[in-house]
Amino acid sequence: MGEHGHHTILGFDRYAFNFWVLMIFTAIEVVAVALTFSMEGTVSMNTVVFILVAVGVVKGVGIAAIFMHLQGDPDSRVLTATALFPVFFIVIMVLFIGLTHPDAADTLPDWCRPGFYNLE
Repeated sequence: MGEHGHHTILGFDRYAFNFWVLMIFTAIEVVAVALTFSMEGTVSMNTVVFILVAVGVVKGVGIAAIFMHLQGDPDSRVLTATALFPVFFIVIMVLFIGLTHPDAADTLPDWCRPGFYNLE
């Protein structure tokens, strides 16, 4: 194993910083869902889904950057390219399915449709 230097983010140890960021964003997720169920009509389900997806992306990037060493290490560019390589093919696959067979979503089972989750 190679030598790893001690990295800090805003003066904090990178793992402690990531811990607190994850805790704060988890609290945001809990509050968003709690507002939906405790106070009817304050937040729409579409807004909650948007918040949960946005927070999930932020948390995923933070976990990947810190724990997968995609940020701050000497070989982070190679690791980032390796981690993002499958994403390229997933995006291409989704685009080509959508462009060549636009009504593909119409044949999905009910449990895959947004109406099943009362989002409409």
